[in-house]
Amino acid sequence: MRDRTDCSFYEAQAGGITILVTLMLLVLITVGAMGMSKNALRELAISGTSRQGSMARNVADSGIEWAVYWVDQYNSPNATGTALQMNNLKVMLGQNPSKAGVAYDPTTMAPYDPGALPTPPADTTLNSASGTTQGFTVALTRMGKLPITDMSQGVSQGSFTPAAGSVALQAPDLWALRSDSQIKVGTGPFAMTFFHAKEAWVSTPAQ
Repeated sequence: MRDRTDCSFYEAQAGGITILVTLMLLVLITVGAMGMSKNALRELAISGTSRQGSMARNVADSGIEWAVYWVDQYNSPNATGTALQMNNLKVMLGQNPSKAGVAYDPTTMAPYDPGALPTPPADTTLNSASGTTQGFTVALTRMGKLPITDMSQGVSQGSFTPAAGSVALQAPDLWALRSDSQIKVGTGPFAMTFFHAKEAWVSTPAQ
């Protein structure tokens, strides 16, 4: 016959082990849940960043399209606001070859500094969802002339005629356009700004 004291001791031991195993399982479950929640938050942050990055690329594309449209000599007479400033910059750069090869800001007529991007002008700020501001700033660089061999490029009254005069009158002008988009999400100390830059080269008729 077993002693009741020994039986109580063994039962107490078994109960203590059960509690210890239960506590260990709870700790493991808690650690696992925390790890999964961190992964979920990380995936959410990556997803949001990817979305804002795509928006920034799209806005940069819009800036290039906007600049190409207003650099065209047939559209520039109707330019106003920043587009008019772009046209004035184009004229200034075309008349001053010493400024070739340097990007200029149409809003200041000074060299463009992408490291200190200003807030996009009102007419290059796009409609966006509440809490998000998106827009672009542009820069223009005169790259010189674009000679085309074996082709008459002299222009008279809008039509091509046999080339005559200097090379400067025969070759089209080559321009580099830069668009820097800015996507600002939120306000205050928790606001985040996303940037994306895109560049395109275009030619315009000889001037």
